[in-house]
Amino acid sequence: MLKINSIWQPQTQQKIFRDLLHCFSFPGEVINLKEYLENDSILVAILSTILDQTVTWNDEDDLVENSDRLLLQSPLDTTKNAQYLVKNAVNPPPENFEINLGDLSNPETGATLILAGEAIGKGDFQLHLTGPGIVNTKTIFLQGFDPHWFTLRNQWNHNFPLGVDLILVDAEQMLALPRTTIILDPL
Repeated sequence: MLKINSIWQPQTQQKIFRDLLHCFSFPGEVINLKEYLENDSILVAILSTILDQTVTWNDEDDLVENSDRLLLQSPLDTTKNAQYLVKNAVNPPPENFEINLGDLSNPETGATLILAGEAIGKGDFQLHLTGPGIVNTKTIFLQGFDPHWFTLRNQWNHNFPLGVDLILVDAEQMLALPRTTIILDPL
């Protein structure tokens, strides 16, 4: 009998989607997705929830296996045009990295960047956050996330409402930084 992994089941995708909404509503809050993952990656779990045939994505770092790419059934596009991007956060951003920031008549078309690092909730690198959904300030600790991603993110979001939303992941956890979140002194 064919067994379909949990992340491809509608019930699980609905739970992950609710968790994503929670993360975007309360920036910096960490949610663990281990119970849904089985042997799947957290990236594939999130992508299976947010992608369909109508949106584009990019995985130039090859973080998603080809077999999973076929199941996602979402077209690939360039980093400049893709609506969702997956990057290895351990490495610094490529030189001249361009991403879709949206435009004034459609700021919601700005991309969502998913950064995969080593660990969320521990490490020496700290981000201090403020903005909607955060009481006063919130500090998050990261390991294996190159700091230049967050400097770029501040530049991309400088002309709000244009900008980029971030989802940070490690092996089992995620948190979100919508473009409304202010990162205080990322370096």
